[in-house]
Amino acid sequence: MNLASKNRGLVDVVIPAYNAARYIEETLLSVAKQGDALAKVIVVNDGSSDSTAEIVSRFAASHPTITIQIINQENAGLSAARNAGIKAATAPYIAFLDADDLWLQEKLNMQLAVFNHSKDEKLGLVYCAYGVISETSTRLPTVALIHPKLRGNVARKLLLGNFISGSGSAVLIKKSVFDTVGLFDEKLSAGEDWDMWLRISQSFHADYCPEELVLIRLHDANMQKDTLRMLSADLMILNKFEVLQQSNFFLLWKIRTILFNQHMTADAIPGFGQCAPSLQEKLSGLRLKIAFIAIAPLAIIAKAYLSLKS
Repeated sequence: MNLASKNRGLVDVVIPAYNAARYIEETLLSVAKQGDALAKVIVVNDGSSDSTAEIVSRFAASHPTITIQIINQENAGLSAARNAGIKAATAPYIAFLDADDLWLQEKLNMQLAVFNHSKDEKLGLVYCAYGVISETSTRLPTVALIHPKLRGNVARKLLLGNFISGSGSAVLIKKSVFDTVGLFDEKLSAGEDWDMWLRISQSFHADYCPEELVLIRLHDANMQKDTLRMLSADLMILNKFEVLQQSNFFLLWKIRTILFNQHMTADAIPGFGQCAPSLQEKLSGLRLKIAFIAIAPLAIIAKAYLSLKS
């Protein structure tokens, strides 16, 4: 039995789409090239005001061999759209793909091979290396990438940051994993990927394909460029640790350092007022002033190092 036959119909693909008319057809074409591994493609139209739904419908009509399900909902955000897709999925595996990103042809088969050959009974997630493209699909080779390195029990290492390279568009996850860890947190406006990988890592292991199998698109609308939103997401994730009485010293000091560098107070971060009182205390008043005393000389050293390097 060849690889394609063995993997037939094992993966449901979830594509959350909001005003994605410019890119959605190219994205769907990259999915169509995955071959027999596809069970169905679930496009969640998250309240788009452009022609996203019409383009997806036309694509489905012109590709009758691919099962494409369109879910139309009022705009509720990325996490809610992914969750709608998860609920509609029925295949043993789920792969997420942002509506502006692309897959290389053997992406799903190569990740399924990792699952098939693994002896790790706790393996729940496989990710891969990625490349970066521009708004016009031109390769951007100078962009710094996060290369896949973590496998096995990655829980402690993920506390230091989202090191699942390619993040949402790069993962293939057993559907049963979501029965254990739950759905994406719809209260997070950013950082929802990292939050999910952290939760998965508490119960399951990860592995990766070293090959570049995903192309992530960078453009002016990329969420990662919204510093305040990302800072708020970090704060909300840290608050989860605080509520559970668990420590994440790295994330705490990351937020403190950003506050120091940006000359900000924590109450300027959206959501700060809803955080646990113990976390609010760590990010304000005397405890924050003491932290700033520790951060100040490190910031001077870092600035001097960067000046010498340049």
